[in-house]
Amino acid sequence: MSNHGIWFKADAETATQMVTALLTRQGYRVIRTFDLRSALGAQPNSVCPCHGTAPCTCQFVVLLVYANTGEPVVAIAHGHDTGGTSLRIVDDPVTRPNPNLALQVMAAMIEAALSQGVTTDGR
Repeated sequence: MSNHGIWFKADAETATQMVTALLTRQGYRVIRTFDLRSALGAQPNSVCPCHGTAPCTCQFVVLLVYANTGEPVVAIAHGHDTGGTSLRIVDDPVTRPNPNLALQVMAAMIEAALSQGVTTDGR
C-alpha cells in the first residue's frame, strides 16, 4: 500500500462525507477523530502551516475506519480553498493497516472520486 492519495474536485467536507457514506453503506464503522476547522474555531485568524496565509483556509480530517474485528485503517483528508481535496490511507511502517481493509477503504475512495468524473491522483 502506498501513501498516494485520491484527488477529489470537491472541498474536504464534501469528499469526507462521500467516502464516509459509502463506507458506512458497505458495513464499516467510520469515526471522525480530528477536524481542523473545528480545532481552529477558537482561533479564527490562525496562520496556515501549509500556505502561510491568515486565516487558515485548509481542512484536515482524520477518519478511523473499522471492520467487525481488528485495528482500524486511518484515512486522512486534506483540502484547501482551491476546492480540491486529497484523501489517503496512512501507511505507517510501525502500525501497518490490515491490507484487506485498506484495499476496501481505498476502493471506496476511488469509487467516490470516480463518481465525480475524477481519476485517482489525476487532479
